[in-house]
Amino acid sequence: MDKQWKTTTAKEGGITATVVEELPDTETQREIAALAHRLWQARGCPDGTPEEDWFRAEQEIASSKGIWKKAS
Repeated sequence: MDKQWKTTTAKEGGITATVVEELPDTETQREIAALAHRLWQARGCPDGTPEEDWFRAEQEIASSKGIWKKAS
């Protein structure tokens, strides 16, 4: 199966940044979703902030698999 890629472009303060990243496989997506749900529950199931838990779950799983390092 071919790898899938996602390109994200953001502009801030006159600077444009483009990031190309490999999309996670289905198994990894399921892991991220499960962890994000647990993180959301641990925060008391607040409304309106699903991205916070999803991004944290992505970082934790990627770090555990050695996919990328957290920005310092």
